[in-house]
Amino acid sequence: GEQDLATHDNEGAAALLLGMSRFASGVGLIPEQDWELADLPPSPFGSDPTIASIGFRNGGPAGSAAPLTWSAASFVRLAGDLDEGRNVVLPKATYQRYVKHTQGETTLAVTSPADNSSISGSPVTVTGTTAPGNTVYVAATNTDANSATTLATTIAGASGAFSVDVAITGGTSVLNVVAVSPSGATAHAQRTIVFDFVPGQLILDVSDPDGDDNGPGTYQYPTSDNFHAGAFDIQRFQAYDAGSDVIFRLKTRDLTPTFGSPLGAQLVDVYVHVPGAAPTSTAASFAGRNYTIAPAFAWSRLIEVQGFGQRYIDANSIPNTLGVVNISANAVSRFITFRVSKASLGTPAPGWGLTVVLTGQDGFSSDQARGFQPTPQEFQFGVCAPGGTAPICSVDPNTVPKALDVITPPGVTQPIELDPTLGPVVLQGVTIP
Repeated sequence: GEQDLATHDNEGAAALLLGMSRFASGVGLIPEQDWELADLPPSPFGSDPTIASIGFRNGGPAGSAAPLTWSAASFVRLAGDLDEGRNVVLPKATYQRYVKHTQGETTLAVTSPADNSSISGSPVTVTGTTAPGNTVYVAATNTDANSATTLATTIAGASGAFSVDVAITGGTSVLNVVAVSPSGATAHAQRTIVFDFVPGQLILDVSDPDGDDNGPGTYQYPTSDNFHAGAFDIQRFQAYDAGSDVIFRLKTRDLTPTFGSPLGAQLVDVYVHVPGAAPTSTAASFAGRNYTIAPAFAWSRLIEVQGFGQRYIDANSIPNTLGVVNISANAVSRFITFRVSKASLGTPAPGWGLTVVLTGQDGFSSDQARGFQPTPQEFQFGVCAPGGTAPICSVDPNTVPKALDVITPPGVTQPIELDPTLGPVVLQGVTIP
């Protein structure tokens, strides 16, 4: 009916309204569906329910579809439309902009910043060109900070060039840039930027070599294209004292979103050693990880983060969950960032130890870590490449350490530390200076 009104067929709309009213029955409401066939009597009591009829009357409601209030609402709305001679629920602003007036277009080209780029500070300068005299509006919305938005505006000069500064905060921001001509014509461009700002004092900053994301030197990525080169290659690990919180950051060579999560491929474990704390443990997060922690770095806190869950526990024989880990990840900066409260962790100080392990996440695995096969499979790591001859290639894949990359202290080499053919795998940590 509203379509008929829009095409000036008021008689057609009225005929539909009359038809709707004639379908009303029972409680007086207009059903969603009506029976258009010959009358069908109800089946006798005891009939097979898979073929029994509840009874239908031509022109009446089709069974239980009678008491639907939205049908009555549609009837009332169409009646109001006919009374007013227009669609009464059509927003005036929408009608004015898109029906009564044709929206004009103008030009807009944003030259800086580049899309998906890192920004070193605030404010960010947005530059570009549009038609001379156009007003340029910029809205910076931080998608990591509850969509906090800042605004800026300028007017393009005689050449059409413009430059405007807009304040941003740490995290990912989406810049919506809109040019509006004096006559109301518009153009729009969008950029995503990252201001890699971390509050607090940096208390640990450790780099890790590129290309060592192969465990003891032989591990292979799964063959599925979901796993991108560098996804398990640690480049940097940092810790910050941020007042009431402690922030950890791990940078990978690639952090392409995987399986619908910004860190869907990765599983990070940080075993926290606090001098003098008790109880402590040298066990891995799960026995199936196939490594232990060196006694000098025995942990009292374990922080485990991934794209689909978290684990934050103490070292009691029946672990206590210590609180929530706030986790984020950014494909541009390639940092996985996670924070916990000092109330649950303590205040990091010189002498604290951190043992850092990166492996693959697998929600179908009992220990949440992706498994291994002798050679790589679609969704399983390979202990070795096909045809590998190293001693580890003959080791049972269920017994190799689930660790693609680790942070090692001076004097410790990863291929030796993670090689199970040299003895039990024991991981060393790094110490806050």
